[in-house]
Amino acid sequence: MSLQDWGALGELVGGFAVIATLIYLAVQIRQNTAMITAQTVQASVDATQRILLYRVEHPELRALLRKARANEEDLSPDEYESLASYLHAAFMNFQARLHHHASGLFDASVNESYEAILEDYLATPYVLRWWMHAKALYGAEFRDHCEEILRALEAGDRIPLIDWERASREPRFPGGEADEGAASQP
Repeated sequence: MSLQDWGALGELVGGFAVIATLIYLAVQIRQNTAMITAQTVQASVDATQRILLYRVEHPELRALLRKARANEEDLSPDEYESLASYLHAAFMNFQARLHHHASGLFDASVNESYEAILEDYLATPYVLRWWMHAKALYGAEFRDHCEEILRALEAGDRIPLIDWERASREPRFPGGEADEGAASQP
């Protein structure tokens, strides 16, 4: 073999090496993307759990939410500020979730439960009053999404469980049994 033949063989082997490297990098990028997607979804789920667990761990917040449900006008300025802060945290989480869903990070089954919870929040009178003042703090896409939910609620196209305690006593499970472990509404 001549030196030219060895050079051509080297170029051929080098070309295969480049192709193999590109295939390896494509696989690595795909795996990395899947891992980042999973981490993003988990971070969003963790944030939701922290918001929900905060209510479980802080009886004063539960009492405040019950008081707001009964008569929001009885809230002191400090109580209203606490309520608004809690709702801001919850709605920032909802906004992030909507962005993740629109980006393809959340599939429909994950998004469905978030939508049901958001509908319940928006169907609650004190949350709705808060939303009318606070919505300017959120992105246009999320505001439009919430307004669409509100229109559907008003038209009767969506019926959330805004009274979980009453709903838990109504027979709706196989055998007519109510769910004794139903949680309180926002």
